[in-house]
Amino acid sequence: MAGRTVLEVRGLSVAFGQQPPVTHGVDLTLKAGQITALVGESGSGKSVTSSAIMGLLPAGGRVVAGSVREGEADWLQTGAPLGRGLSMVFQDPMSSLNPSMRVADQVAEPLIVHGGLDRRSAWKEAVALLDAVELPDPERSARKYPHELSGGQKQRVMLALALACQPRVLIADEPTTALDVTVQRSILDLLRRLQAEHDLAVLFITHDLAVVADIAHDVVVLRNGEVVEAGAVRDVFGRPAHPYTRSLLAAHRRQVRHEHAATGPVLIELEGVVKEFVTERDLLGRPKATFQALRGIDLEVMRGERLGVVGESGSGKSTLGRAMLGLMPIEAGRIAFDGAPVDAEDREAMARLRKRGQFVFQDPYAALNPRMAIGAALREVLQVHGRPTEDAERLLAEVGLEADVAGRLPSGLSGGQRARVVIARALAVDPEFLVLDESVAALDTAIREAVLQLLDRLARERGLTYVFISHDLEVVAAFCDRIAVMHEGRIVELGNAKRVMAEPEDAYTQRLLASQPGQKLHQLFE
Repeated sequence: MAGRTVLEVRGLSVAFGQQPPVTHGVDLTLKAGQITALVGESGSGKSVTSSAIMGLLPAGGRVVAGSVREGEADWLQTGAPLGRGLSMVFQDPMSSLNPSMRVADQVAEPLIVHGGLDRRSAWKEAVALLDAVELPDPERSARKYPHELSGGQKQRVMLALALACQPRVLIADEPTTALDVTVQRSILDLLRRLQAEHDLAVLFITHDLAVVADIAHDVVVLRNGEVVEAGAVRDVFGRPAHPYTRSLLAAHRRQVRHEHAATGPVLIELEGVVKEFVTERDLLGRPKATFQALRGIDLEVMRGERLGVVGESGSGKSTLGRAMLGLMPIEAGRIAFDGAPVDAEDREAMARLRKRGQFVFQDPYAALNPRMAIGAALREVLQVHGRPTEDAERLLAEVGLEADVAGRLPSGLSGGQRARVVIARALAVDPEFLVLDESVAALDTAIREAVLQLLDRLARERGLTYVFISHDLEVVAAFCDRIAVMHEGRIVELGNAKRVMAEPEDAYTQRLLASQPGQKLHQLFE
């Protein structure tokens, strides 16, 4: 029956080792047929709370107080019924799925272990589940390995896996954070449908308030491990009582607003640029099939401009940014940087370009050497380019980091701090131009705003030119002068940011805008 209480969390406090608790008396009520969102900044205790509910706290973690009850049964005493009464969808499906198993085998496994089905019956049920989560051509997709699926398709497999044994409670931990806007919309719509059809109690963990407004019935706001506000989404977001909730909502509304339109000379020019990737080779290693990632791109980037590039995964956004800096050769066309040809095969020309243009990658943790202290990583770049190594401390200060960060490893930093470090490393060569590839995509709202403010200040102080690649149209529209919309390797729309957002001309741009979450949140603001 929809609305009945399925799970009650009362007074949950979690500690690690002999340290003080990191969560303090957390209360949650999960109801059948409803979605409860758990929100807060990084470090607020969201993931620790969900891990405690699941009985999957990392080594050293322990529940020091509280209960997790389903009726009279306390899961902390009996053990969470993983695979049966409780399932979870994780943020990164690629790290959760077994790369050596076909996807239907992975969905079938809990049906065999917990459901007692034989292998043939389990496979048939797995294919039916893949069909239920709208995986394209489920019979064929069932035989694929995870790496053969897109990000959205892998997340659909995770949903099928989570639903395999008909759970009563589903925990979804940031399940759409890394997905582009149209795929995110389809996954959210699917989750909402499955939740209603199966009468699930869903705990949806996220930092995206726009998604919460679109999908959740109730919201619980965590700060420093404590619940500071809870209630119906409309009440909490429409009339927030706690200052922290108000600050989260204000951060969502207060995007960095950039009103300047660059009118300087052309810095980067692309004419008829084509980039192909070999997708299949014959037995002799010769190309058998290719994929055109860029299909005749014509584009100019002005000096001092901030050009936003948006589109779905596979549209060619990142390939375009890499081609601009000569990080990959092109098959046809011409790219020029300040009038000089960009040729990935010309090492001397590329060495000169590296001092003028830098690429800031999406995942700062993957871009940093996990065994090298931050200060050493910065000094290495400075030394290679013949600059004073003592500038490392100045660079850290310029991006808003304390001096003690220099002695720490990347694993000892927060996501926001790592984002600042990779920006500092890019600035080490004193560039004129940065390609920022989804550089704020994984950050929560307040930290994202702080990093955007940093980029805004650096652009003004250093006179930088940006190509800002993102799937978040609202961030791009607020931060950039112009927007280039990419679809299937082509620029389908290019224009002033305000015009593209208010009066999109291309049908694909209109679809992107319609998929953007947050319409309900904007209504509550009004």
